[in-house]
Amino acid sequence: MPTPPTTEPSAQPHRPARRKLRRGHRKVLEDNTIGERESSSPGNVTSSAGGIERRPAPRRRRIFDKYGWYEMRSEGAWSTTRQAEAWNLATNRRRTRQDGVLAGLNTMTQTLEIVDAFAAYGTDTSGINIVVIGDIGRGKSSWIKTVCVLRQLVAGRQVVVLDRKPQAGYGEYTPLAQGLGAESIRFRIGGSGACLNLLDPAISRGGNHDHGLEGIVPAGQEALVLAVLTDAMGRTLDEKEKAAVGAALVAVNTAAQAANTEPVIRDLAMRLLDPCPADGTSFGSRWSQRALEWGLEPGLALARLADRDLRGLVDAPTSPAVRDALETHPLVHFDLSALPTDGPALRVVMTAINTWLANRLAARSSRYQQTILVVEEGWHVAGGSTGEVFRANLKLSRGLGLSTVSAFHHPADQPAESPARALMGEASIVVLFGQSRADDAAETVRLYRLPAGTEETLMQLGRGQSLIKMGSRDPFLLSHIRSPWEIELTDTDSPITGRPRPGTGGGLVTGSTS
Repeated sequence: MPTPPTTEPSAQPHRPARRKLRRGHRKVLEDNTIGERESSSPGNVTSSAGGIERRPAPRRRRIFDKYGWYEMRSEGAWSTTRQAEAWNLATNRRRTRQDGVLAGLNTMTQTLEIVDAFAAYGTDTSGINIVVIGDIGRGKSSWIKTVCVLRQLVAGRQVVVLDRKPQAGYGEYTPLAQGLGAESIRFRIGGSGACLNLLDPAISRGGNHDHGLEGIVPAGQEALVLAVLTDAMGRTLDEKEKAAVGAALVAVNTAAQAANTEPVIRDLAMRLLDPCPADGTSFGSRWSQRALEWGLEPGLALARLADRDLRGLVDAPTSPAVRDALETHPLVHFDLSALPTDGPALRVVMTAINTWLANRLAARSSRYQQTILVVEEGWHVAGGSTGEVFRANLKLSRGLGLSTVSAFHHPADQPAESPARALMGEASIVVLFGQSRADDAAETVRLYRLPAGTEETLMQLGRGQSLIKMGSRDPFLLSHIRSPWEIELTDTDSPITGRPRPGTGGGLVTGSTS
């Protein structure tokens, strides 16, 4: 009879006691009784691997929970270099140039900028002429006085200023000239001021200069006299009149050289009005007598200029102060503030000074002296036939080492074909200050081919801020920086405020006064 199954529980395998460990320690279950499985006895199968319990989950802390420590990590999205280029924003390379005159702080790169026509020539520009354009009170004069005058003198260059703007009865640059110990050469109608002879021997007749370089030929006496006559007579001289003026000019210079004197325009006028019988022989026997009448109207015009319009300005031998100006001081200040603007006097004197200076520089061109000519209110010299002579001399700027700095206010007021517009287009460096009129800003952008939207930038520029276009470089914004000494010398608000020029001190000051 089979034995009934027992109800006693089957024997359980021996489990070792668990050892209590501190929190954070690893709990390990040591099982020394489990051996290798016996294939013959399924009930006695054991594992060769030791049993390892997992560490309990750490306690959730509020501080970590506050900052999202236990949140699921979001997976990043795949990207390309085309999209990721915005992570590395472009930065402007700092310019390494150290030669030249500092002008101010580049507001985009926060670095000091050098605006120097001579230093930029050959790398950034192909010319050395500068034009400064902006509304009244935006800082043009202060920028020119510091960057184009004071700091150029420190660089060992010579500066010639044609000062047209009056201030307190004298030219605006008079305090600056006095502060530097330079003489102010003042021109007045009537003979009480300085005089620059229109037929000065320094102005060449044939284009030849001693100690000059070949190929550098500025406008001479004949071109200057014909330009003055064209403006004075209101018409272009015909060929007979030009021939008579040229022949009389040769005769007057020959007679003055024999007498060891300087010829003047009154001598030329009288030679045209009362010629010698032999003056017409150069035109042949057929025209020798008729040629004596060809110079009547030019002679009358020159006599009128010598007696009234240009009396005391260009009708006498050149004053010693003018003749020796380039040799006595590196700053030459011509005060033209007393000359009227409604006649030919101002334009003729400015053109005569420019021609005289160009000839003097051509005579010493072998010395390679860098010179800056500053023309405030350049539209006065741009018009008429005298303006054509002025622009012709500008084309020789590289050969003469003469950088011309001219200032203008409103480009929109100048017709498209005007000489002033042509003069503005001659510049390789353009300094644009703020404009309050939309038409001026739009015309400036069109004239210099600036990027679209620059009109708004020009109208938002503050005092002492400018947009500079220098040759092949991209335009950049500049904040003008002046030292306290420069602020004192360049102040132009004294007549308006009724206070003398301030003597400030300490640190660099940004901005401009005029």
